Amino acid sequence: MLDAHNVLQSAWQTAFGTPKTPATVKLQNVSSFRLRPEFQTRALEQLRGTLAPTHQTTLDNYSGSATFEVSDETFEDVNYWLEALFGTASPTGTGPYVRAYAAPTTAAITPHFMTLQWGQANGVFQLQDASVAILTLSGADNTGVQVGGSIVVGKVIPGTLASLLDRTAVTRMSGCMASVAIETWTGSTFTPLASSAFSWELSINSNREYRGYLGDCTPTAYHDQKWNGQLRLSLELNGTTDDYLIAMLGASSAILEKQVRIKYSTGSGASLRSMTITFAGHSMQAPEFFQNRNGVVTYDLVLDGVYNPTLANWLKIETASETAVLA
Repeated sequence: MLDAHNVLQSAWQTAFGTPKTPATVKLQNVSSFRLRPEFQTRALEQLRGTLAPTHQTTLDNYSGSATFEVSDETFEDVNYWLEALFGTASPTGTGPYVRAYAAPTTAAITPHFMTLQWGQANGVFQLQDASVAILTLSGADNTGVQVGGSIVVGKVIPGTLASLLDRTAVTRMSGCMASVAIETWTGSTFTPLASSAFSWELSINSNREYRGYLGDCTPTAYHDQKWNGQLRLSLELNGTTDDYLIAMLGASSAILEKQVRIKYSTGSGASLRSMTITFAGHSMQAPEFFQNRNGVVTYDLVLDGVYNPTLANWLKIETASETAVLA
């Protein structure tokens, strides 16, 4: 069996604990996927008058987890990972179709659970109640958008691949479509930086956990604890970006409070394709002086997510694509 023959397919579940088969979509942009079934086992301690390690073992509980990477994401497929983390986003518009995601504040969210099928002929495994617990998105001036993260799974059993075609109605995100804007804590203008940003990385952790009760051998419920996130920007040191360092390390040193908007956009009207990330955060760590990027002086501006009254959140993501229904 060859690794290149592996395929990842998905179908949306209606609720936790209700696996959906067959798969309805091929997640064709995935470049790496690792499945980890997890057993909770015990070797029973028994006084049998022997030096043998044990005479009996037991399996108390089993579940699973997985990690994934997408090396070049599209405006369409990024929504699968966002919904598995943030929950279902009902699209608005008639083309492009706009979906809005937001980190939870006063109310818990309900992830859009997936049943995943992973593998190839003679070796397919089904991952039930799959949702994204940790999501990382990143991009740079000379690459596309990378997406990766950790998936929590309720149960892993043998599965079956469906006969699904590749989807061609997708648009890949590219660094030449991107802009970065840094705004004051109370502002709303978001004027893009000129000739300053090289790359970015956003990490989001829902601190999601699955659990079971007496009588359960696999997880039957889930919950999120407080979410957290961090945004890292690689910036060239110039007359604009040095203002952030001065604010942190000047005569009256202080925590930097900023809103950041990262936007990928191409086309217009019905052909508009976009992804907009708006993040609010504080600089909870001092910058490292300095970094060298092919002879150019740079530094990393690192912000940890903090609730912002103007944004009414600390993280919002909006996408516009030609996909009306996420199959």
